[in-house]
Amino acid sequence: MTAFLSGISVVCFAASYAVALGCEASRLLFRSGVRGMVMVGFAAAGLIAHTLYLGWRAASESAVPLSSPADLYLLLAWLLAAGYLWLTLSNPRTPVGLFLLPIVLALVGVAAFAPDVPSPLLRDSTSRLWGWFHAALHLVWTAAVVLAAVTGLMWLIQAGRLARKEPPLRGFRMPSLERLAVLMHRALAVAAWAAAAAFVSGIVLNAIQARRGAAESVPWTDSVIFRMAIIVAWLVVADGVALALRRRPRGDRVTAWLGIVSLVAMAGWIAWGLAIPSRHGGVAVSPPVVTLPREDGP
Repeated sequence: MTAFLSGISVVCFAASYAVALGCEASRLLFRSGVRGMVMVGFAAAGLIAHTLYLGWRAASESAVPLSSPADLYLLLAWLLAAGYLWLTLSNPRTPVGLFLLPIVLALVGVAAFAPDVPSPLLRDSTSRLWGWFHAALHLVWTAAVVLAAVTGLMWLIQAGRLARKEPPLRGFRMPSLERLAVLMHRALAVAAWAAAAAFVSGIVLNAIQARRGAAESVPWTDSVIFRMAIIVAWLVVADGVALALRRRPRGDRVTAWLGIVSLVAMAGWIAWGLAIPSRHGGVAVSPPVVTLPREDGP
């Protein structure tokens, strides 16, 4: 059993998700009686392999399990994949996989390039619980951004089809505009305030560590603080604009675009984190080594 678990790789569940996405896309081309079972089967197999992979990493980690940036991206991908499978089983005619599965695969790819070292804020046992709360808030706001973007894109597609008076696609049943509007407004609000709470909890946690003189504290000039402050400011402003325009004739359309732009902003936030080293991500930024010239003779 141990050999089996250790043999599961990212490729196993990524390939399963890719096959499920291919089945979803084929719904645009032709009808099939067995495609639904194949699609759900591959999605379920991928989710099981994904779960076993994360479980194996948690059990084999000598320090804090599932606390590196790579693990958190894989956890977010797992949450979205589980949500996709649940939505597909409950609403088989809704093409949610066309929107969610590409993001799941992108997160799995990002995890391959993210630091695989536990965050220093989670290494100290005295602050570990607070650190896990901080990490959980990150999972909440990132998942909410994805939901806001997906429902926003579905709203724009559905509104466009209704405006052009096009008949619904065969085999596809999009949710109503009212339902999508409620979901994207709520998702954007959750994203904004969960991100703000994650930022504040991180500041408090780091202040406690710095006051104790712990080596695990993150410097206040670290790029992660500015990066998080920017994304929080955007999400709070976006939610405020969406709330102010909610009763306006074009308010839902603006909110849909705000959700999509928020996902683009989150992608930039992730790319920034991968490009610039940070102690928060478990990567210590060492000062440059200065070599003094050697003096010959006595």
